[in-house]
Amino acid sequence: MHGVRADEQRIERWLDVLRDGDVPDKIAARRGLARVFEQRGMLEEAIELLEHNIDAGVRSAETLRWLSRLYQAQGDEARSLESALSASRQQLGWPESESPETAEIQGEPTRTRTIRLLTPYVVMLVGLCITIAVTLWVLMSLLKP
Repeated sequence: MHGVRADEQRIERWLDVLRDGDVPDKIAARRGLARVFEQRGMLEEAIELLEHNIDAGVRSAETLRWLSRLYQAQGDEARSLESALSASRQQLGWPESESPETAEIQGEPTRTRTIRLLTPYVVMLVGLCITIAVTLWVLMSLLKP
C-alpha cells in the first residue's frame, strides 16, 4: 500500500509540474509519466508524452529508442522503424533533417566518429596481414633447397 501511495504522490507532482513548471521540468515530468503509463500498459498515452518531448526539442537516442519500442509494442512497424533510424542517426551525430548521403554531399565531416572508432581495427588488420606475409616469406625461404 505504501508503494502505491508513493507512486500516486509522484504522479500528482508530475501533473503539477506539467501545469505550472518550466520547460526542463515539464520534460522530466513527461518522461516520468510516460514510464508509469508504459508500466500500466497505457502505450498511447506514453507515446503522446514522449512525442511531446520530441516536439519540445528532446532528440536523445535514448528517447527515440524508447519511442521505437513503444511503437513496436503497439504494432506500428513503420513508426517504430522510423524512430529507431532516427535514434541511430542521433547516436552517430547526424542531423535529424539530413540523411548521411546528404551530409556527405554538403561536405560535412559526419564520419569522423566512425573513422575514429574503426581506425584501431584497420591498423590491427594491416598488422596481421603484414605478420602473415612475413611468416609465409620466412617459411618459403626455409623450404627452398
